[in-house]
Amino acid sequence: MRHKIITMLAYIKSKFILYHTSVRHFFQKLDFDFSEISFNVIVISITGFLLLYYPLGALLTDKIDRNTDIEINATGTPQSQTVDMISYLINQEVNEKIWTPNLPFFFPAAILDNMPNYQLGMIDGISKFTTAFEKKVDSKIHDKENTSHLYKAGVLLRYPGTIWMFSPTNKIKPVPSASSQYRRAKRALSKYNQSLISGKNTFYKSPQDLSFILQKSALNLAQSCNQLTASIRENSSNLFDFKADDVFYYNQGKVYAYYMLIKALGYDYKNVIVDYNLYPKWISLVKSLEKACKIQPAIVRNGQLNSSFSPNHLAYLNLYILKAQSLIYKISQQLNQPLPAKDQK
Repeated sequence: MRHKIITMLAYIKSKFILYHTSVRHFFQKLDFDFSEISFNVIVISITGFLLLYYPLGALLTDKIDRNTDIEINATGTPQSQTVDMISYLINQEVNEKIWTPNLPFFFPAAILDNMPNYQLGMIDGISKFTTAFEKKVDSKIHDKENTSHLYKAGVLLRYPGTIWMFSPTNKIKPVPSASSQYRRAKRALSKYNQSLISGKNTFYKSPQDLSFILQKSALNLAQSCNQLTASIRENSSNLFDFKADDVFYYNQGKVYAYYMLIKALGYDYKNVIVDYNLYPKWISLVKSLEKACKIQPAIVRNGQLNSSFSPNHLAYLNLYILKAQSLIYKISQQLNQPLPAKDQK
């Protein structure tokens, strides 16, 4: 392996020398004198290029999507609106935008901080929600020869979001990028919905399944509350908390994913929600998550909670997550009870 690497580097060096000689000969034919270019001019030109390349490139790439006005079009077909929403969110982050958490240093977006954390938070929420959804909704028995599309999507979405081209344990071993794995997950989800439409699979919607999915969602949101609370407790007394924005955007990205997914889940389980008289609680849950998504400070502050001058945006976010978590537990508890007597036939 070492011999192959040395041979490859020698080959690249020879090609570079050949290219450099060719370019110099080209400019010599044009009577271009390289001696007229001073070292200072070269340094200033490279510095100017980098000063424009990174800020402008990062500015054009930076886009945190908090759009909560996306409408869910119930088509009347047997397909799952929840699965369709998972596909939509993946497409939004890896196709319509650049997946930034895995970009190496020579990409302008590598200097971004908030967007990568937001995207990692989103994929954390999406992957854990998909795993919980698959465990209860997908009725197939999984083995190496017969793996369902929904199960495959859940596995692919658990792929680390920071991997670009090389293994984190072996820096010279090529591996699939995170974005390519998420695209494969999206294709698997589309195939699952197609199987529902064709009748090959059936989506059974029971209150117990909905309760299980919600409980798993609440556990992941509880992790966000713990992380936010720890950051407030440990760092709010500091004059400047340079990690507050990382914590804030990671957990807000997770909340945004849950907002969109629970909103879609309500369409899939609307009959169960109505039968159990859960509509008011469900709307309150969705609204709490929506309010958490709409916190959009110019600068994220982690000020002391009793401060009259410095806000604490982590506490604001935590407040809405705690409210949503409480509503999820109430809804889940009610789903595990018998149907109200007036609805029994």
